[in-house]
Amino acid sequence: MGAPPVPADFKLKLRAAFDGLFILSGGFDHASAEQALLDKRGDLVAFGRPFLANPDLVARMRENAPLNVPDESTFYVPGAKGYTDYPTLAAVAA
Repeated sequence: MGAPPVPADFKLKLRAAFDGLFILSGGFDHASAEQALLDKRGDLVAFGRPFLANPDLVARMRENAPLNVPDESTFYVPGAKGYTDYPTLAAVAA
């Protein structure tokens, strides 16, 4: 699922040629996103799939909490399963 990765050297060339806000996405986890920002490879890192399974992704990253694993069989299908039924940290702690 998803597009093939964009080669790293192409992203670096694009970053150098573009003066605006540069947003990275695709395949990042907390550590690799932090490193990309520290290396100035981008100004922002967007998360797609991790947010689907973790409605509280920001809190989980702040706390270094484990992430829910997304169920890709529920992507782009109707109904709440795989969309609104993933537990939050608060629900797991309760």
